[in-house]
Amino acid sequence: MKHHQNNVIRAAWKESLTALRANLIPGLFLQLLMAFMAATYFLSPDARATFEKLTLLRSHWGLLFSFIGTSAASAVLPEFLQLLLRRKLGTNSSTLGQRLLFAVPFWGLIGMQVDLFYRLQYALFGPSDTALVIIKKVLVDAFLYCPLLAMPQAVCVFLWRDHGFTLRGFRGHHPVPFYALRIFPVLMANWMVWIPLVTIIYSLPAALGVPFFIVAQSFWVMVFTTLSEKNK
Repeated sequence: MKHHQNNVIRAAWKESLTALRANLIPGLFLQLLMAFMAATYFLSPDARATFEKLTLLRSHWGLLFSFIGTSAASAVLPEFLQLLLRRKLGTNSSTLGQRLLFAVPFWGLIGMQVDLFYRLQYALFGPSDTALVIIKKVLVDAFLYCPLLAMPQAVCVFLWRDHGFTLRGFRGHHPVPFYALRIFPVLMANWMVWIPLVTIIYSLPAALGVPFFIVAQSFWVMVFTTLSEKNK
């Protein structure tokens, strides 16, 4: 039993290191991009006016803004990028409608969930006007929301999709090895990339949280769409 546990730990660590190496360069690029956007918000009146227009849209449309914005950024834009790449490579893209039928509601609901989570953080800790408040929000995000809800749900939903929307991918897996081998490597990559990003997001006014999340999510998904197509 102990030998099996050691094997699981070694395998999980190996998968985690692989995920960290794969995410390093795109993650650094995205972090620099978000830091630049945040700096322009604080330093440029024109940029601040543009971002404030987004906050007005978000305030007016509420969760619908989060659904449409996240699904467009994380499903529609990457699919058009994928379609363009496949045309260049001469591959078939006939399942575009099927992929969108899955991706649009999934990412839209994720956007609504993140919006509600940011609102909960604001209700619990208030505005991010001190470093202590920002640290609390980042810790709750990274070490409660991500490992307990965000990463498990994403891994399980995509595993369900990849096995033809059946439970075949879950058969024969016990909860602890499944989490260690399937979810923990994704969580490690998420920590490396998104802890700096959410630190930036929580440093901004609360109304900008979702718009900045949508931008970050868009670039993140499109980067890995491009990489996956090149690997194919």
